[in-house]
Amino acid sequence: MRSRSGAARRRPLDTDREAVIPEAPRQTPHPGRHRALLERYGFGLFPLPAYRAATVGDWRVVRYGPGPVEGYLPGLVMEPGRHVLHHGRTPWMSTSLMEQESHAFHIGQARGVVVVAGLGLAMYPYAAALKPEVEQVVVVERSPEVIAVVREAAGLGSGPLRDKLSVVEADALDSGLAARVEAETGGRAPDYLYADIWEDCGAPEAPLEAARMVEALRPEAAGWWGQELSFGAWCREAEREPDAAALEAYAGRVGAPLPAPEGYPAFCRDVIAARVPRRRRPRWSRLRWPRLRRRAGRRSPR
Repeated sequence: MRSRSGAARRRPLDTDREAVIPEAPRQTPHPGRHRALLERYGFGLFPLPAYRAATVGDWRVVRYGPGPVEGYLPGLVMEPGRHVLHHGRTPWMSTSLMEQESHAFHIGQARGVVVVAGLGLAMYPYAAALKPEVEQVVVVERSPEVIAVVREAAGLGSGPLRDKLSVVEADALDSGLAARVEAETGGRAPDYLYADIWEDCGAPEAPLEAARMVEALRPEAAGWWGQELSFGAWCREAEREPDAAALEAYAGRVGAPLPAPEGYPAFCRDVIAARVPRRRRPRWSRLRWPRLRRRAGRRSPR
């Protein structure tokens, strides 16, 4: 666990504590971590697709063996394995614990019509589509090769999710995004928008670009990957505590309807204490964490 001068020390998630809480979902490789998240914040991890190896052109999905990892929250755990999306020899995304924990809150918020900017390895759209309260999931992805390889690796074109999940080949920041999405939803506005199109977690441009998507799609609620780091950087600069009131103020400043249910401010505080340097811009990137990729949903490979 990292510590900084003047920063409160946070204990790792205790994955061995006994609690009467729901069992971990099937195909979640970290059941103890899932239980600890549920107990402390009110949301946990989620099922992953049953991945298989796949290759389309220069893109491939491969599995790697076990090893020790740290997640979005502090606390080292043994990861039983992970799948990684590669472009050539370059890793672009993985199913690591860091990815799972940084998606977890947003999976919990998914309901009704969900729009996802960026396909990645399809962890988010797959888990969202499994929820009974989610009626439809529309993914916006700009790379046809990524769509093809992930569709094969994650089996998105078959099974019970086939009629619930669709993929639109488009850039999430294009001016015609709203029309493309409305064609899929029958004109219905999203109940939740989740954006994940950046190379870095908490990228400086993420709040502004997420707000552009919100303006185009007018969702009831929205969020983006690494928003806790963005929120934390704002709190450090504004010299505010990362509580519910500050989160409401930050959402208003960004121009995005960020939900803040009970438990989420505590999650933000723990992530910020562990990951956001005081009065510095976050430096956490996918080259630091196990995601290790440039975002296929936003930028075309060079």
